[in-house]
Amino acid sequence: MLKTTKQSHWIIFLLTLIALLGFTSICQAQNPINISFDSGVPSQFYDASPNSGSGYITNYWQSTNGPDGSGCEVYIIDGTNNLEIDPAFNVSFNGAEYAQITFQVKVDPSSGVVGGSDSLLNEYGNLQLAAITSSYDWNTAYYNTIYQANADFWVTYTATVPAIQAAHLQIQLQIPGGFTNYTGPVKVYIGNISVLPPPNPDYLFGTNSTFNWNDYGVSGTWDSTADAPYFNPVSGAGPTSLAPAGSIEFQSGPPSPNYPGGQLNYSFNPQEYEYVGVDVYYDGPTPSTTNDYAGFSVSIAENLAPNYPWVYIGGANFTAAMIGHWTHFDFPCAASGVSSANGFAIQATPGSTGGHNPITFHMDNIQLWNPEVRPKILAFTPNSTPGGLQIAVDGDGSANEFDQEGITTPAVTNNAADFFWINQTPATYAFTLTNFPAPAAAPGFEAHAYVINGDSIINDTNEAGLGYQETYSGANYNALDCIVLQVENGTNGGVNVNFLWKTNTPNSNVTNGIFCNLTNLASANGAWALNFSDNTHASITLNGTAVTNFTLPDFASDPNYNANFTPPTPTSFVDFGVWKGDSNTNHPGMNDNQSAIFTSVLATNTTVAISDGFTGSSLTASNAWQIAEYYQYSANRTTLTPAGTAFWLTWNTTQAGFNVQSTTNLTSGTWTNAGVSFTYVDGTGTNTVGAIPSSTLPPGGADFFDLLK
Repeated sequence: MLKTTKQSHWIIFLLTLIALLGFTSICQAQNPINISFDSGVPSQFYDASPNSGSGYITNYWQSTNGPDGSGCEVYIIDGTNNLEIDPAFNVSFNGAEYAQITFQVKVDPSSGVVGGSDSLLNEYGNLQLAAITSSYDWNTAYYNTIYQANADFWVTYTATVPAIQAAHLQIQLQIPGGFTNYTGPVKVYIGNISVLPPPNPDYLFGTNSTFNWNDYGVSGTWDSTADAPYFNPVSGAGPTSLAPAGSIEFQSGPPSPNYPGGQLNYSFNPQEYEYVGVDVYYDGPTPSTTNDYAGFSVSIAENLAPNYPWVYIGGANFTAAMIGHWTHFDFPCAASGVSSANGFAIQATPGSTGGHNPITFHMDNIQLWNPEVRPKILAFTPNSTPGGLQIAVDGDGSANEFDQEGITTPAVTNNAADFFWINQTPATYAFTLTNFPAPAAAPGFEAHAYVINGDSIINDTNEAGLGYQETYSGANYNALDCIVLQVENGTNGGVNVNFLWKTNTPNSNVTNGIFCNLTNLASANGAWALNFSDNTHASITLNGTAVTNFTLPDFASDPNYNANFTPPTPTSFVDFGVWKGDSNTNHPGMNDNQSAIFTSVLATNTTVAISDGFTGSSLTASNAWQIAEYYQYSANRTTLTPAGTAFWLTWNTTQAGFNVQSTTNLTSGTWTNAGVSFTYVDGTGTNTVGAIPSSTLPPGGADFFDLLK
């Protein structure tokens, strides 16, 4: 049943609604795309060189003088006007499946320059490479000035592939701004161009002893005496000694209460790799007699302005058995959801025993890799939940009874917004719940909206700053100032809805409040809203009907509350999420794995408004929501179900680039796109789950699916 019309692809079939087939085909990597002028003008090439004024540009193919002794394309700028060259190539590829673009350029040494006799300005202009979509969206992949001393020979330039569906590549050489001409004609040669898939594995560390390291509290230094043997994670070959020998050593003081760390700089697309591999050597704690071993964590440093957050991907608590030994770890990479990264963040963590003592550990052989597996479809499951955002807590009540999870408002908004109500009424904070567990099944389980003063966190030197708190689901505890809309199951039935607040009180729960017990309410499902009509008067409504009205202290005029809910610099954020609740604290495990679905959220006053119905193809389709995770057993526990999802399809890889196709007849049917635009990585970190919309299912109840790459 292999489709012979699609060569060099992974092909896996599934007979939906009838049977699951276990057929798999051989896994193949993407082939490099090579364009050259060795034997003539390539078919993809088209000349996009403009003429301007009385000047002109000529171009022609030359059979010699190329980078490998064969052909090249030659451009001549006459130098009398502000001109540029723009050779372009029609080449289609998915940027998620490729890592680098290399292109070769040479300038004839007799060419004119910009700058005349001033050698510091002797340049040929600005060289740029762009990947362009079919709708001609320009995505710069490389941009730099080329100087005379560095361009009079064949130079290979390297660019990072943008994560787009590209239809064209274009090279541009342009005279810099402020100049109208060169000192003479400029002759430029264009050679080979290659679009390269990600290397597997991609070895990032150990090439020199001065690897880029930004120190944020953990001292990272090169140690040439501690070297881990290298095993290729794809082939298993090894051990091999890689030069130069050595590793990076981290020394941390008492990690608690903070988490000192640092960043190893390396630009890459995490979606291209399934795993991050690293070897760790644990020297041990100080003093050596203690059993307070602490641990470490690894995060991806996301290339996302303005805060460039660290996205946790894994870690470990050290043990006595690790002292004096190298231990290999593989952490999920593509499952992070990050598509553009600046590198890796390494942190020392308290660990299960508290971690109050100094520790020393080494890291070596950091690499990105994909297993050479035969991916296959694992499951085809009917969707039983309505459209919306499901947020769940973890399943380890004995060790993590305080788990809470959620999402927070976009970083770019938080840095410029005052979400509070003071002097900004009317103001509303609201969420709509469905599939909330019944009070008897999950007593104390709660949903909430936190509004947190970001300025107070930034100004508190004991906290990690706004960028960390925005992605930490327990920021309400760390915050100095916070208000809360809380909806929780009663411990003896019914539902409680509360308005809570705290001011100038770090490292504590939010306890001040207005409490309302709805003893006759059978479920927390519905549309909840906290509404302020002015600074001191508010109400809470359920499905538009008030369940309680109350009066608050006049925070605006009372000097005891100065700036608590009126940040001097508009910096604040809102967190929507769920918490295991007090019942789980008293009875660990009671609310493990519970979840609720948010079908809408809202935070608005007279200066800022954000809302979402979660109907798009991704969590960030309408707003750049940030995932907020708890520090213990960190994981993304949010699952978006797009409206109209009929089934979930699961396959056993997180590598990007797979497309789901379907047909109603294996022997004579036409294969078409199955409409799977929303995917996520499941809790194992190794499988992808895709939503099959009901609109793409054929009548008759039978369909076949494949994975195509």
